[in-house]
Amino acid sequence: MTTGPNDYAQRAAEAFNRRDVESMLALVCEDFIYLDSMGIQIGRQSMRKRETAILDALPDAKVSLTPFMVADDRLALTALLTGTFTAPLVLPGRVIAPHGRPITLHYAAHFTFKDGLAIREEAFFDSAVLMPLAEQGVS
Repeated sequence: MTTGPNDYAQRAAEAFNRRDVESMLALVCEDFIYLDSMGIQIGRQSMRKRETAILDALPDAKVSLTPFMVADDRLALTALLTGTFTAPLVLPGRVIAPHGRPITLHYAAHFTFKDGLAIREEAFFDSAVLMPLAEQGVS
């Protein structure tokens, strides 16, 4: 299934909220590049692991994606991820222990597209939202 910057956000959010990882993977190229403050991941299999880990850690997760800039091969959006952090979040080289509380994670992302598929995502978010209150400096 090809998509593009004009309808990616809607398709991706709907697939995530249905927990349909296969539909999410169909929106990106085989060697999709994902970059955030924790590192870089390459390929659909990395994406599968990341999205599955999020859905496992936040079983009631919901995401809303709001595009704010769309061009021929670019998309910039803001997003809101909510859910209850009830299971360990297993990431490459790191496991974040659950704290059992609801979270609200605001993030922004920039996508590049080629031939109707996302080829790159750069995501910006505050990972401290996932940490226990003691690690956030809250007393």
